Amino acid sequence: MKSFVDFCAFALGIVFEWSAMMKLVSRDRWQVAGTPFATGKAAIDELVRRWLPYLELAVGLMLILRMATLFGAIVALVMLVGFTVSLARVLVSDQRPPCLCFGSSRPRPISWKTLVRNFVLIAFAITTIVGA
Repeated sequence: MKSFVDFCAFALGIVFEWSAMMKLVSRDRWQVAGTPFATGKAAIDELVRRWLPYLELAVGLMLILRMATLFGAIVALVMLVGFTVSLARVLVSDQRPPCLCFGSSRPRPISWKTLVRNFVLIAFAITTIVGA
């Protein structure tokens, strides 16, 4: 069981690192404001645009290096639930904007597959929490 928990933590960490890096690389193009994912509050959208990649980097490192693993997995779970709720809200409203999950490096329209991917990542986070 422990090796599966390690796998889940590592895989989740890699996903968070990749997501952060792609957002940082596309920094000028990656944004939340003006998209269906916007909160409607410019200050919050700007905070998300500016600081989310760094939070993802920190969480990814915690999970990969197995430092503060429980804390990293809990933060990852909270973030993933938030992302998933946002995705579901947009999908239910019949919109298919480009996915901003990995910056604007490969913007593809969101789909129900995006939601399924997030549920798998949520399962990895829960597995890591339970096994930590």
